[in-house]
Amino acid sequence: MSKLLHGERVANKELFHDFDTCASGARICELRSDGWKIDDKFVHQRTTENKHVRIKKYYITRANIMEYLLDEDIRNFLALAERKYGTSD
Repeated sequence: MSKLLHGERVANKELFHDFDTCASGARICELRSDGWKIDDKFVHQRTTENKHVRIKKYYITRANIMEYLLDEDIRNFLALAERKYGTSD
């Protein structure tokens, strides 16, 4: 979640590690139903086998991030993630 709150765009495969789930799309759906304003966009990408595929990237707009950062609990979460992992992960 901290990647999204830092303005990064993340793909389903990245969410597997970040959210520790095999069903990243379902987790995004749960977060949205909890009120998180998470947008998505399909992008075209080339695989290591040189195939063209379409993947979905998730993100939070800068305006929504700024709104979330007004919440002390969210700021505390990000600070804890920084201390625990040493990065914005």
